[in-house]
Amino acid sequence: MDTVQLIALVSATITTGLIAGLFYGYHVAVVTALRQVDDRTYVHFTQQVNINILNGGFLLPYLGCVALSGVAAAVLLGGQGSVLLPTALGFGFNLAAIIVTGAGNMPLNRMLDRSDLDQAGRTRARFEKPWNRYNALRSWLHTLGFGCLCWALIAFGAR
Repeated sequence: MDTVQLIALVSATITTGLIAGLFYGYHVAVVTALRQVDDRTYVHFTQQVNINILNGGFLLPYLGCVALSGVAAAVLLGGQGSVLLPTALGFGFNLAAIIVTGAGNMPLNRMLDRSDLDQAGRTRARFEKPWNRYNALRSWLHTLGFGCLCWALIAFGAR
């Protein structure tokens, strides 16, 4: 059982780290660069990101981080609380980040995708600030999840 628990915990940690890094990197690099482009470029680029990000390289860790951290918590049930607690917290932070994405970022993405480039200034004004706030929040939530899962791995090794 230890092997299954360890594989679940490592898989959850890796996928969470990948997604936390993606959202953080986007926030500190891409968002910063996009502040300096015109409205039409901003809207067109962001529309292209929305189309191109939906691939296995993104979806596997994005969905995997919450699913695998949930599996890791489930296979650790009945075990030592020193491992279960941070794993459950990691799952909770990942789940919260997925909820933020679904309730915040995705509706804004759909609005942006339906917009016309001729209205780029208006679209950007409605989209940019709230989307960036949601992205920062989910970045922090996934980062906290990653930290908790790292803590769980340390606790797992110490038992």
